[in-house]
Amino acid sequence: MNNRQRQRGFTLIEMMISLLLGLIILGGTITAYQAISSVREQRDALYQLQDELMYIHRALASSVKVAESISIEADDNGNKLSLTSSSAVKGNGLSKIKCPGAEKSSQGSVGPVSYHTDGAELLCQPGGGAKSKKIVNLSSGNVAGIESIQFCRLSSTGKDTKECEAGQSPRGIIVVINYYDHGCEECSSKSVSFHLAKRDLTSALGVGK
Repeated sequence: MNNRQRQRGFTLIEMMISLLLGLIILGGTITAYQAISSVREQRDALYQLQDELMYIHRALASSVKVAESISIEADDNGNKLSLTSSSAVKGNGLSKIKCPGAEKSSQGSVGPVSYHTDGAELLCQPGGGAKSKKIVNLSSGNVAGIESIQFCRLSSTGKDTKECEAGQSPRGIIVVINYYDHGCEECSSKSVSFHLAKRDLTSALGVGK
């Protein structure tokens, strides 16, 4: 009788308690994994957003500083930035304005190079009617990303206005980028702006002396 009692297995209640504890541990593990995956996805999206902002800044800065003429035109999806290579650059054999991602062997465009959005992408169109090149995507379905991009002209008086205006810009431009972070439920769309000044290449290269 004593041997039979020592050899019996778990009771039904003991097995149910063990299963319940196992389900609780499994549920906690799945929840923790989902939370870690969500944080990792949000982190990667923010890193990508930061890279895109830096890429846009570098691309526009390299074009604006060698531009002789800067013009901002009204467009269906915001506005359009048109840049023409400086005559000082053309005369000294330096690189003309190129769209980002153009081949190194490319000589750049003599005619106007334009930056504009079509509602889904930021595009760069080289002079001569060539096909537009995509710079970055504009989307609202990801965790974080860019919503819209605006170009604002700087007045010749030195007094910068807060509203974006069209027209010629002899001094440079202000780029306003609206972005979002869906990982933050209480956050609304934010914006970042940076000023790109036009360099006086004529005096810098000694042209006209």
